[in-house]
Amino acid sequence: MRAALPHPVLHLAGVTVAGSILLPLVYLGIRGVELMDGPAPLVLFRVETLWILLRSLALGLGVALLCVAVALPLAWLTHATDLPGRRFFRVALNLPLAVPSFVSGFVVIVTFGPTGALANLLAPLGVDRLPEIYGGTGATLALLFAYPYALIPVQARLARVDPQLWEAARALGASPARAFREIVLPELRPALAGGGLLVVLYVLSDFGAVSLLRFHSLSYVIYLRYRSLLDRGEAVYLGIVLALLALVVLALERRLSGRRRPGVGLRAGARRWPVIALGRWRLAALGLCCLAFGFGVALPAGVVAYWFVRGLSEGNPVGSVFAETLSTVGLAAAASLLVVAVALCPALLLRFGRQRFALSIHAAAHAGYALPGIVVALSLVFLASRHAGWLYQTLALLVFAYVVRFLPLALGALRDGLLSQDPRLYEAARCLGCSPAAAMRRVVLPGLVPAAWAGLLVVFISVIKELPSTLLLRPIGFNTLATRIWSLTEDAFFTAAAPPILALLGLAWVILVLRPDVHLRSEG
Repeated sequence: MRAALPHPVLHLAGVTVAGSILLPLVYLGIRGVELMDGPAPLVLFRVETLWILLRSLALGLGVALLCVAVALPLAWLTHATDLPGRRFFRVALNLPLAVPSFVSGFVVIVTFGPTGALANLLAPLGVDRLPEIYGGTGATLALLFAYPYALIPVQARLARVDPQLWEAARALGASPARAFREIVLPELRPALAGGGLLVVLYVLSDFGAVSLLRFHSLSYVIYLRYRSLLDRGEAVYLGIVLALLALVVLALERRLSGRRRPGVGLRAGARRWPVIALGRWRLAALGLCCLAFGFGVALPAGVVAYWFVRGLSEGNPVGSVFAETLSTVGLAAAASLLVVAVALCPALLLRFGRQRFALSIHAAAHAGYALPGIVVALSLVFLASRHAGWLYQTLALLVFAYVVRFLPLALGALRDGLLSQDPRLYEAARCLGCSPAAAMRRVVLPGLVPAAWAGLLVVFISVIKELPSTLLLRPIGFNTLATRIWSLTEDAFFTAAAPPILALLGLAWVILVLRPDVHLRSEG
């Protein structure tokens, strides 16, 4: 039974939150209408735009297929087999989630570039120069670090698959491969499809990797048009196209999520899987997991460490990274606290508010997460420069962009925390004479502390990784680790880029290692 709304102000706060989150998208549409009389709309009818759109979709679908192909065996091996070190790999294989795309782009360039580390290793064999890595090939390699977006949903789905059906199939004489194909795989297909769509959404919104590897995707072309004073109107229309494309992908993912109802192969409660012996495939399975860990974790760590040591030997100063680290940590901490505080309102509405109203606010709160960072930043740049000049290039506007982008991450954590609470505790407090506000303060909010902490950490990681919003909205002279890394890697100053990359990866990996459950919150 749904409890009475504790305070009418919560309704007004919910409307305010929803309106704020939808503001960038609405204003982008308004700006598009204002520019209809000029030449800017013609960009939608150019053959070049069609090719850019197709290239972006092809990159997204290609990376998604590769990520799903990697995620399926990794999830199975780390969940239900006698893989050596499977508990370690279950957490460690999700660490690439903390590697920003502009860092993975840097790793790909210095490793697989024409004169990179691989070329140096092959030099004794007579290979003087490797083919160019810039373009689609390099962007695909850099974006493969996003495979945890496909791996996490499959891991969560596997935890709910009833192993008794597997055991029954094996008892009836089915081989392990046939039992997996006919019993387990059908139950994993919704998670595989949903994870693949999350990867597509990630690729469409990416700016760091495609910009470093000069792949002309929609997000990169929008940035180029924005930087050109003659084509800024075209950036608005391309931004609208990218926003609509991202919203379609998110709608497809939500539709699949809505269909993930418990079937004959699922259980409401968790039941431990039997340990399935890999036999002669054990070493091959271990090699596959080591390869994934090496590519996603060891390779970036090793590459960055090499360039860091090389920079020290050449006398490069590293002191400036401390100032940028402090700026990044301070900005991320402030933004994370604000995002969690704002997310509390729609989360409480889901528990105490009217259902239709609460679901509408919840859907509106997720709109910003579907919008690529470059689109949110572009809309806020035009909005502030035309109507709120006092906000233009301020930290307040930048933090607002983070709220728009990452509110669903904190909202998902708080929603889970509220669902895990016993509603009878709130009702008991009300029966004992507490007002709605007092009952919430004494019973509901203290129980949300672990969920709020998890939400804060995942928002913190997302903020320190965010590049396009920070790049376009930061005050003049204000640098974060992300913007410093991007500017240095774009100009190929690899030794100078190593210290800030090391600091950024250190911050993110420490959080994921100390709180391995945090990465699960990233599904929102």
